[in-house]
Amino acid sequence: MKKLSLGFVLIMSGVLVSYVYSNHSDRPDVDLVVFSFDRPLQLYALLESTQLYGKGIQEQHVIYRASDDQFCRGYDLVEKAFSHVHFHKQGIDPRADFKPLTLKAAFDSSSPYIIFAVDDIVLKDTVDLSQCAQALEKYNAYGFYLRLGKNLTQCYPFGGRAQPLPSLKQEEADVFSWQFSNGQMDWAYPHTVDMTLYRKKDIEPDLRALSFYAPNKLEDLWHSRSRTIMSRRGLCYAASKIVNMPLNRVQHDYNNRAMSEYSSGDLLTIFIKGQKMDIAPLKCVDNKAAHMEYSPTFIKQ
Repeated sequence: MKKLSLGFVLIMSGVLVSYVYSNHSDRPDVDLVVFSFDRPLQLYALLESTQLYGKGIQEQHVIYRASDDQFCRGYDLVEKAFSHVHFHKQGIDPRADFKPLTLKAAFDSSSPYIIFAVDDIVLKDTVDLSQCAQALEKYNAYGFYLRLGKNLTQCYPFGGRAQPLPSLKQEEADVFSWQFSNGQMDWAYPHTVDMTLYRKKDIEPDLRALSFYAPNKLEDLWHSRSRTIMSRRGLCYAASKIVNMPLNRVQHDYNNRAMSEYSSGDLLTIFIKGQKMDIAPLKCVDNKAAHMEYSPTFIKQ
């Protein structure tokens, strides 16, 4: 058998890469980038849930902002507990450094897929992100939406208003697809930082072009570019794999709905005293909206 020349191997490398990511025997790499502001207790719950239920995660990054030394102390405790995660602290001008930190965390890695998350999310069931990436390629979808599922019949930002399901096509036993243009509310919102798996090559041009300074601004500006891909399809599981729990509101640029049972200071005190949110009761919880008002219980870290 003749030896392949180096030049031939290099020429064929693109073909080989395409083949690898369409082959179900391979395990594509997926990165996770989390945004957090004054919520070390909630961040701990998210990272704990991804460690417990998430498979196929390559690099994990946290971009965080702390308003004072006490919150810094809280984040130090989280970083100590999850030493495999890369933590990136924002500086004295967080509006200026948020975009550079986000682009670096997202695109400096060689992994071809990415998921963004915010700190009030908890993964509530087992999910293999490598399988999500494989399904993305198999069905030529734009994103795999872990927050969506047949249980999502209400829209929290619209005051819990009824949210009709789009026409869902069953692709596999537990995987469904739909066209964004046929969806309403959450189902017509393709650009989100609430745990959707994307190809980096699909979203990098938009993110580099947008002038964002915080997660909410990123999602807002990104959504304005959705019209160009509304004919594309999204994927989801029969039941959502995550739930957002808006225990409190820490940003004031957007008037997002949130509970007021606990302030950020209250939750920080609970966390620094050695307690954490008990995520066990959230296992496979049947949330009707992507965001669920919830009174947590706290246990020893």
